[in-house]
Amino acid sequence: MPEVRGTLSPSLIFCLAALVFALTGCEETPEIHSGAQPVTAGGVQFELGDYHIRYLELTGEGGEVIEYPAPVLAIELTVTNVGEDQLVYNPTHGESVLSERSTPLLYPAPQDTEIDWETFKPEPIEGVLLHRGRWEDQQQESVTLSPNDSVSDLFLFQVPQQGQNDLVFSVPPAMHRGELPVMLRFDYQPTPPLGPTLYEVGDEIDFDGVVFSITDVEQVYLKLEDASQGEGYTAEPILKISYSLQNNSDETITFDPAHRNMSGDQGAVLESQQVDFRRYLFPSTAQPEEQQRGRVDIEPGESIEDFTAFERPRNSADSVTFILPASHFDRSGRVRVGFSYSPEDVEVPEELKEDD
Repeated sequence: MPEVRGTLSPSLIFCLAALVFALTGCEETPEIHSGAQPVTAGGVQFELGDYHIRYLELTGEGGEVIEYPAPVLAIELTVTNVGEDQLVYNPTHGESVLSERSTPLLYPAPQDTEIDWETFKPEPIEGVLLHRGRWEDQQQESVTLSPNDSVSDLFLFQVPQQGQNDLVFSVPPAMHRGELPVMLRFDYQPTPPLGPTLYEVGDEIDFDGVVFSITDVEQVYLKLEDASQGEGYTAEPILKISYSLQNNSDETITFDPAHRNMSGDQGAVLESQQVDFRRYLFPSTAQPEEQQRGRVDIEPGESIEDFTAFERPRNSADSVTFILPASHFDRSGRVRVGFSYSPEDVEVPEELKEDD
């Protein structure tokens, strides 16, 4: 999984920019414009386009597929040279440190009507630097713009937190002939992630002869086999994601569910922009009934059934994505299955009623 604040990761690097407006001795102060209309500065026109959330799967220099497990926010900006001289547009996607003078930034809009720019300290939303691979939709080389020529580019940021809807996209002075950033304010509303196919519960997903399918999503008290206390149930209902694996290939595959690995980079995860999901942590002496205990070989023509357990959030989520790296069953790619979640009243097992 990606890490933040400049920590190196094999997938993404998130760099936190420090915004300090050097306004000492400057008579002008920045102005926040509506992003709904083009804005011109220094003979250059800037227009915000569409934005979307997406998962990135890129092709590396050796032809390998590079998958980024976390979604990113992509914002389109069109740059038009409305001056009389040529303008060179230099992409900033390879910059490891973001600055208000040299790279576009994104942050929550100030809520005060009167802004004291000398003391205003916004909290930027981390920009995304692709550590491996290139996204073809981004400009990779400098472009010379003659008068009236335009170029569109896409800038990547971490997906804003829930409630961060009033945002400012800041265009640096390095991209125009002015001295101050051009600030474009817009209303951000989360969208379902684009990118690799998002399947539905019950769909059969073929990974080169290995078919994965989520067979059920339910909220239940889970039966346990405890080495010290015998049979029992979880203390509270859990979210149970059941699935099957069918080996239709002509070779034996090994399935490693990694149920006990809670590090975040192994096993199944649930992602949502509305609520946080955590894998359910079972006691070390307890084994969920009918769950795979560890690695298992699946011979050609055979299948297995398994499930992953998650804690139940209190709040509902319209869009939840189940993600499992196909490397857990000797294939490449990722399982991505979408569904909605709402907490339910779960019937208590008779055994638990008797304990009360």
